[in-house]
Amino acid sequence: MRRNREFGQVMVMKTSADLKKTASVLRPLSALAREKKMWSPFRLARVLWGAFSHIGTQRKIFQILKRPPYAEAVRRNPRLPFKYLAINYLVRGFTLVERGACLLHHYRRFHALLPSNLLSRILQGNVTLHDIHEDGQHFAISMGLSMPWDKEGEISLNLEVNGEIVFLLSFTIVPGWVVQSEAGEVLLISRIQGTKGCYREIQLATKAMCDVAPSPLLLAALQGVANAFGIGELAGVSAARQSGPDYEEHTASLEQAYDSFFSQLGIAPNAAGFYLSSIPVEDKPLASIKQGHKLRTRQKRAFKRDIQMACAAYFDEFAQVSSRELPA
Repeated sequence: MRRNREFGQVMVMKTSADLKKTASVLRPLSALAREKKMWSPFRLARVLWGAFSHIGTQRKIFQILKRPPYAEAVRRNPRLPFKYLAINYLVRGFTLVERGACLLHHYRRFHALLPSNLLSRILQGNVTLHDIHEDGQHFAISMGLSMPWDKEGEISLNLEVNGEIVFLLSFTIVPGWVVQSEAGEVLLISRIQGTKGCYREIQLATKAMCDVAPSPLLLAALQGVANAFGIGELAGVSAARQSGPDYEEHTASLEQAYDSFFSQLGIAPNAAGFYLSSIPVEDKPLASIKQGHKLRTRQKRAFKRDIQMACAAYFDEFAQVSSRELPA
């Protein structure tokens, strides 16, 4: 009889724990369901299935995102804890386990790396890392949450002209194993794109930035961010694995934006379709540059180094990068 009572008590405790786990998932899902754009029985069923089939990861995501200032970001965007359940989250072809690991790792590390006041500002809007005033124009490099295309990267570095974003590079801090890197973590570049209708503004910015085009400019800024964060490797997505438009419909433009860009930097893709490079990205030898272009090449490289150092220095104005880690 005593054993039966003890068994019953164990079962009650287990059932109570299971109910708490279920409630921890259902509460955020109820907030998600109240969003009209998400009110689709099929979509909610898929999210529900994914959350419960990976409840360990989901609970860890809830635990980190309930910390300030993440809690306010989740209130504004109830999709945030469930973004990894989207099939093409970050890149095409990641498994659900890989997607969950990326979301969890990014928000853990961002919380550990940034002082709370700066993290709050980044979550609420773009912060300006560096700006240049020239010929009555205001050019800036800013950083903030990737919006509204938030499944193609968690954070965006933006090139702004007079307060308007004309070009962006989106990245996420991910564990190295998901891109077949031996590094503990890498900066995964998953989106490089100009804003439609802003060709003239991009030309103005390129001229003002020592003729450095937006893609290498923002890559220099990203390397500055990596230096501040203590991250020594980046991974660029290949065109075929980019999570945006269908590859078959935009093959030429995507290959130019991703494959050609990284290849011109001397970075080769690995077997998984990622362009891995140590940071800083090594410049090509000047001996390989055509005569008549070397002086201009030196000037461009010096300008990009200035951008890199300026973006790294921005974070030093708030606090030194913290080395504290969150518990697993």
